[in-house]
This record gives sequence, C-alpha cells and structure tokens, in this order.
Amino acid sequence: TWGSRKGKQWYQRRVRGIPMYNLLKCLFLLWCMWPIKNNGSTLVYHKILRPFLLKNEDKIDARLDKVTGKVNKYVDDAKREAAAFADSSTGQALVAGAQVASANAAQQLDEALNDSDKDKDI
Repeated sequence: TWGSRKGKQWYQRRVRGIPMYNLLKCLFLLWCMWPIKNNGSTLVYHKILRPFLLKNEDKIDARLDKVTGKVNKYVDDAKREAAAFADSSTGQALVAGAQVASANAAQQLDEALNDSDKDKDI
C-alpha cells in the first residue's frame, strides 16, 4: 500500500501542474464515448494501442506464459497440500463433522418442509 500511495502522490503532483486538468479529462472521456463512427476510443485503439500491442506481442505473450506457469505451480502446490490435509486425521475428522452437519441440515429442512405442508392443511 505504501508504494501505491507514493505513486498516487507522484501522479497528483504532476496533474496539479496541468491547467484545467479535470475539464480536459472530462472532455477526453466524452469524446471517447461519443456515439459517432470515429470517436476517441476508436482512434486511440487504432492509432496507439493496437500498434503497441502488435509490436510487443511476443514480449507480452512470454510474460503471460511466465506468470501463468507460476500460477499453475502455486495451484498444483495448493492441491497437493489440500489432498495431504484431507488424508490426515484432522482432515478426516473435519470430513466426518461436515457429513454429520449435512445430515442434520437435511433433516431440519425436511422437518421444516413437512411443517409447512401441515400448515397448508389448517
């Protein structure tokens, strides 16, 4: 959080130096959303964003593959740890407790439904 606050403070200091920043930002966003064929969002995409993405596609894909690999490793580790916990005595006790609680909840639901059927007869 400290880093994000520093970044926000840096950004705010830079923005304060631009006269009528909020008005200019509002006008830019209106232009981007204006319901015409070549509004701002179309131009920004085709002139700035798309060329940048096409130029750096290989770098972006490599970075995403690296991140995906790390995430998959963490997920696999978590699955292994969960399976080991489920096989342990503590995990087995929790499973048994959950089964009892599930059975009790099902029984209470059945009783409540039967009670409501009896109320209809009255």
